[in-house]
Amino acid sequence: MLLETWKRAQNLQVATREEGALVGRLDDFQFDLETHRVYGWRLKGSGMFGKSGGVRAAEVELVGRDLAYIRTETAVEWTSGKPASVGGRAWASTYRGTTAITRRGRSLGAVQDFVIDRAGQQVTGLLLHGGLLVPLDGRVNTGPAAIIVESSDVVVELPEDESDERTAWWDRLREAVVKKDRGDDVELIAVDSTAVDATAADSTADGVEE
Repeated sequence: MLLETWKRAQNLQVATREEGALVGRLDDFQFDLETHRVYGWRLKGSGMFGKSGGVRAAEVELVGRDLAYIRTETAVEWTSGKPASVGGRAWASTYRGTTAITRRGRSLGAVQDFVIDRAGQQVTGLLLHGGLLVPLDGRVNTGPAAIIVESSDVVVELPEDESDERTAWWDRLREAVVKKDRGDDVELIAVDSTAVDATAADSTADGVEE
């Protein structure tokens, strides 16, 4: 499983496989609070006054290092309406800042970033302020107003200085988000140190419904 972070994926150019066209940039995504499956992505059109649109996650083929690929430009629905609010779902831009606490009430910090798979289909972990990773498994409940973690043992503390420990940082990230099925290999790519520390601008999103 190849992994990526939302902040690194933001503003990636989106290209189509069928037409070989650039259709905009990735901006935001909507995901299920229970299963953490991504429903769809919001795109920003080109130019200062570019239109906004959405594409279903099923149409996304790859969230890569320099480009994101979708199947075809006809999959993008360009709209001018307000983002849809759907029960049981959340947009990354608005869920960022949600506080994570243990069942005993200990505050762990607020969400700073999201770990997603390279196919843009699944959120696999939450990065909190202070360099903490919360892997999304059965020990974590992501509610609309707070994230409840079974215990502080679930949280993985990542190295503060990634520049000197890039490999170790990703090894620890891999161990935290690897599936319980140990038969699944997890392959990771290097991510710029700014991907975890940069602050992403809040954005409004057009609704993408399944």
